[in-house]
Amino acid sequence: MKKTWIVLKTEFINTITRRSFILTLILVPLVPALILGVMSLLKGKETVAEPGSSISDRKLEDQLPQGYVDLADMIKSTPEWLGNEQLIAYQKEADARQATLSGAISGYYVIQPDYMESGAVRYVSREYNSLTFLDSTWMINNLIRYNLLGGDVEQFDAFYNPVQVHYFDLEPDILEENTDISNPAAFYVPYGMTMLFYILIITSASLMMNNVAKEKENRVMEILVSSIKPSELLAGKIFGLGLVGLLQLVVWLGSALIMLRLGGGVFHMLAEIQLSPGILIWGIIFFVLGYLLYGTIMAGVGALVGSVKEASQATFIVILPILIPLMLVGPIIERPHSSLAVVLSLIPFTAPNTIMTRMAATEIPFWQPLTAIGLLIITAMFLIRAVAGMFKAQLLLTGQKFSLGLFINTLRGKHPEAMNT
Repeated sequence: MKKTWIVLKTEFINTITRRSFILTLILVPLVPALILGVMSLLKGKETVAEPGSSISDRKLEDQLPQGYVDLADMIKSTPEWLGNEQLIAYQKEADARQATLSGAISGYYVIQPDYMESGAVRYVSREYNSLTFLDSTWMINNLIRYNLLGGDVEQFDAFYNPVQVHYFDLEPDILEENTDISNPAAFYVPYGMTMLFYILIITSASLMMNNVAKEKENRVMEILVSSIKPSELLAGKIFGLGLVGLLQLVVWLGSALIMLRLGGGVFHMLAEIQLSPGILIWGIIFFVLGYLLYGTIMAGVGALVGSVKEASQATFIVILPILIPLMLVGPIIERPHSSLAVVLSLIPFTAPNTIMTRMAATEIPFWQPLTAIGLLIITAMFLIRAVAGMFKAQLLLTGQKFSLGLFINTLRGKHPEAMNT
């Protein structure tokens, strides 16, 4: 156990102190954070709440107010979310003109007496700017709409959000709700989760394979196996590099959750994204199990081949199962409760990516992630025992040309020497 701890600590420290690792760990969350910061600064005090969102969520930034003169006598009340400070009522146009000249308001609207027939409204300003004008007309538009609807807040909200569409699959016995992919956030968040888990699991597992293959190629393995049991060496490497991947997951996923909460004021799409902090806990569980699965397999490949080049060539065959959820991410996001999505969630080699993608898209039955965890644990335990058998001195000190058949036979305990006789 002491030697396993030494290997674990060595692998962990050597990896996290590499300049490339530190830069990757920091830059991945830093770049989008900087983009959000720059966008927030650019928007500054010019940001105005968009019409059509929930009235209770409307927030008006500090800006020069506008005025209006109601010659049609149709404005009976002003909604609370608009406020009298942003759109000031004047009884006479002369008063509104004087306020504009003095700089108290940026301009004023005149609702014509025949508005109900013509819809005519004049806008008067010292300096007319078409872009600024179009950006600010929503206030007078919403004030008029609000009064045309009799000052009823619920009717006004219903006017802006008349339809709430929910997508369902028509099946023989049940109707199951699907993801509304017309909302960009509903697609890109689960897709981002798929990519994140693919990158984390494969990066950590590939690092395991390359380390083992490199130590064999440089003949460092000869020194290691003379002073430590191969099984202790395997355990130390798996857990050491697993902690590296876990550190990346916590930093990246935690940063993503923080940016989603803080970025809603900059990008309205981000404000619509709702990710529970619990997804971080599920993410840690499925990353650990996914890494144990693929990290163990990669360690077995590294123990079998004779060079880093051969190990790299074998990578695609090994990672092919985890690519399946990535290739089918569209159907999984659109129909997270479909038979395809459920089956991929229960197959250990595709479960980590698929489960996390579905969790980011919608709520799923609790028994599915629990079943996936159980199957992952069983499969990982089997593979660890099998690969531990490959981590024997005579196999670690020899190099074989990788083939899938050779790898499977070696997992089953048939060593290459026995198969060649």
